[in-house]
Amino acid sequence: MSFFPPDPPEVESEGPEREPTPWWKPSDTEFAPLFPIDATIAVTENVAIILAAVRVYSNGVEFLIDRRIRRGRASSQEWREMQSKINDHFVRFHPKRLRYGVLLGDGQQVILGSPPGVYGVTPQSHTLSHTGGGGGGSEDFYRADDALWLWPLPPEGPVEVVVQWPAFDVPESRVVLDSVPLRELASQARPVWGED
Repeated sequence: MSFFPPDPPEVESEGPEREPTPWWKPSDTEFAPLFPIDATIAVTENVAIILAAVRVYSNGVEFLIDRRIRRGRASSQEWREMQSKINDHFVRFHPKRLRYGVLLGDGQQVILGSPPGVYGVTPQSHTLSHTGGGGGGSEDFYRADDALWLWPLPPEGPVEVVVQWPAFDVPESRVVLDSVPLRELASQARPVWGED
């Protein structure tokens, strides 16, 4: 007699998988062209935050952000403390946390971490969600990336990507993009598996 019981029979799902709500993340069935950019948002003695690229979907944009932290002249203990700050960067309501936001051409401020609303109910304004990222490091450097989903497409006018990270003395800093080329590129997004 086996300790583990047999697995229950697998239940077949009915129909195609549901498309997730578009304000949470970009479509998995759409190929998004890249808007090439490598703009530095902020640089301090030990930290650099760079907007590396923007994926442009038919209904929103995903900002790809590269964060780099260097040890510099920090002692081993100071470097360990710096690394612990890196890992606490998204702790909700921590006063020194890493913060991201977007200022749109119509004046709307969209802040990462703001609840997008009730599940199943389409938000009445733009939303900003963290859709992925990762990182790793060595004895002297740490590198991380973040993907931020802005839904829907920004209105015409400037799009300011704003960052602040008090734990690393990064003041409120921003880079400004023009939404016109982003909106034009959105028409080039296409289905991954042909016409859906």
